[in-house]
Amino acid sequence: MTDQNDYSLILFHFAYKTFINTADEIIEKHGMSRQHHRFLFYISKMPGISVKELLDFLEITKQGSHRTLSKLKEESLIEEAQSKQDKRVKNLYATKKGEELVKVLNKEQNKMLANILNTVGTDWFKVMEAYANQREGFKSIKAKYQLQHEEDL
Repeated sequence: MTDQNDYSLILFHFAYKTFINTADEIIEKHGMSRQHHRFLFYISKMPGISVKELLDFLEITKQGSHRTLSKLKEESLIEEAQSKQDKRVKNLYATKKGEELVKVLNKEQNKMLANILNTVGTDWFKVMEAYANQREGFKSIKAKYQLQHEEDL
């Protein structure tokens, strides 16, 4: 069982890297990082979310968010508005420019996922392998992993 779990962890690591790298490359062209993408995505999907709710949801401290939120505002990707219920609370909204960037980021990831699902179906291992197989590091680990386990038999 441990061997299968190890292989699952390897698959997940490389699949995640492939999936997230697509959006990372796009957001980097805008001078931003994965954290900017993550913030923008959730602000876009949860219009009016308070700063506190966003930070709680993403499990990030207030200190860890200041630069990210400032950059998103500076780039006119998000805006904040005072809550009507509590003037101390700031609610966040994606701007039209922010929504457009989220669409671009999502489009590439959705296209990749659709291609993989159309090719291999919905079996978890097959989906993870399809993503992972796009990474050179996985290909060499997979060959070594398989060789090692053939020797064990």
